[in-house]
Amino acid sequence: MKTIKPNGKQLTGSEEGFSLIELLIASFILGIGVLSVTTMIGTSLSRNFSSKNDTIAMAAAELLMEQLKTTDFTSLTPGGSTLEADGRLLFEDSSTGAAYAVVNNYWRDIPLANSDEAGQTVTYQVRWNIAVAFNDTQNRLLRITIGARRQPSNLRLPPVQLVFIKAE
Repeated sequence: MKTIKPNGKQLTGSEEGFSLIELLIASFILGIGVLSVTTMIGTSLSRNFSSKNDTIAMAAAELLMEQLKTTDFTSLTPGGSTLEADGRLLFEDSSTGAAYAVVNNYWRDIPLANSDEAGQTVTYQVRWNIAVAFNDTQNRLLRITIGARRQPSNLRLPPVQLVFIKAE
C-alpha cells in the first residue's frame, strides 16, 4: 500500500507515521510503567509513616526505660501488663481485638511533639511488665518489658517493645 502526501508525492518508509496498533502497544507499555511508579510511591509513603511511628514510639519507650533504670531496685514490684507466652507485651487480645485493661502503676500516656503538624502533640501509651528474670531464686535480677503504641490505637501501627534486665 502506497501512502501519498496531500501534495501528491509518495512517502518513503522513513517518512510514514505510526500505525494504530503500534500506538496502542506503546500506550499499554507506558501505562504499565506509570502504574508501577504510582504503586511504588503509595507503598513508600505508607512505609515512611510506619517507620516514623516506630521511631517515635521507641523514643517514648526509651524515655520510660531511662526512668525505670534510675529507680531504686527495691521499689520495683513484679507485675504489670499482660505478657504473651513468647514474651511480647500485649495491648489487645489478638483473637477478638478487645483491648486489655491497663494495670495501675504499670502504664503511662506520654505526649510527644508531632513532627507532621507544628504545635500538635501525639500521645503514646506506654505499658510495662516487671518479672523476676531467668528463674532467679534470689530475686536479684528483674526482666523489664516495655511496650509503646500510638493512641488512639491503629491496627496498621503495631506497638514497639524494649526489654532490659535490671540487677540489684
